[in-house]
Amino acid sequence: MSGLKYQQHGAISYQTIAPSLSGSHQELQANYNMRLSGKHGVGINYSGDYNAFTNNKIALNYNYQFDLKKAGKLSTGVATGVGRSEVREEYFDSFGAPYGSDPYNYFHLSLGTAYTWKNLILGISTSNLFPQEDPAFSFNSGNRVGMNAHVSYGFELGKNLELTPRAIFTTYNGFHQLGLNVSTTFKKKFSLGLTAFNRDHYAVNLGWDIKEKYRVAYSFGRTFSKLSNSSSYGTHEFSIGYIIKNQAKKFVNLGTPNF
Repeated sequence: MSGLKYQQHGAISYQTIAPSLSGSHQELQANYNMRLSGKHGVGINYSGDYNAFTNNKIALNYNYQFDLKKAGKLSTGVATGVGRSEVREEYFDSFGAPYGSDPYNYFHLSLGTAYTWKNLILGISTSNLFPQEDPAFSFNSGNRVGMNAHVSYGFELGKNLELTPRAIFTTYNGFHQLGLNVSTTFKKKFSLGLTAFNRDHYAVNLGWDIKEKYRVAYSFGRTFSKLSNSSSYGTHEFSIGYIIKNQAKKFVNLGTPNF
């Protein structure tokens, strides 16, 4: 969706999972994208996982946008880049790492298309068309061939209140997950949302858009499965965004496809 809704846009998101445990998991995502003209969009994305198994990935995005006039816009594009995975042996103490600790470099390719019309957004994409073959990371669904689909629609309930339900479906080699989210936006500045996943997880998020240029958000999530650790204190996610220039005067609270 690079450049599809905004002329230019950048964002950073940091997430920490189970911060009270010694094996806590951190994730960092950053992106910048822009529209080159009325038909072309480009962007760059970085994602990193930091725990016993580290994985850093960078990708360049390109899409071509079809202006369907009153019927909305259609965008189709590709993301390609490289990644590097590595096992951190110090996490395994005297038992040693379960797999070899040599770094593993890989190439990845993803395809996707998105459609927007008024307050409706539809998207579908494939990810990791060239999956990693390193056995140390074969368990990680983020490194296998998969498919994602998302949909959202914004309802205007009044002059200062909007309601936006969203859904995202993800499937990776037999792993399926459905996420449902609903958020309210007040005066196009303050947002409150609730997310639930079919795999025993929920999250609450707060957001604040400042002068239609800056976006700050916080999300707290927790697993309610009987297998969850009561001392893990859940998952915390912080996001910061900067919108350089809006495509339209009316500001649209998009949220994020991955919630």
